[in-house]
Amino acid sequence: MKDGAKVLPMVNQIEASLYKSWDNIKAYCDKKGIKLMAYSPLGLGKESLLNDPLVNSIANEKGVAASQVALRYLIQQGYAVLPMSSSEERLKKNLDLFSFALNEDEMKKLAELSSAKDEGIGLPSPYDIL
Repeated sequence: MKDGAKVLPMVNQIEASLYKSWDNIKAYCDKKGIKLMAYSPLGLGKESLLNDPLVNSIANEKGVAASQVALRYLIQQGYAVLPMSSSEERLKKNLDLFSFALNEDEMKKLAELSSAKDEGIGLPSPYDIL
């Protein structure tokens, strides 16, 4: 590795959600066999992705919560997710991510949200860190 590290990391935790993606970092980690873990997978930005009309439309069609659609999208992209909540009901929903799948068209539409919104929780860009 360029920085002299001798041990390749197994996991790289980065901010990732329907509204924030790092395609170059994902491609690099995929190539190197490094698992990506989504930090803040439900976002916390100015606009809640849980109120997004597209996310809610897909959730209604599937009979699941918007949070489940957002998390399932990341899982199907290859991310590990660790959703947090203080509500037992939301925790149960956020863990029930394998009772449905998103089809190719839904995945494509959801992927477009990241480039349209590009909204994170305010962390510095990993591309700007030396």
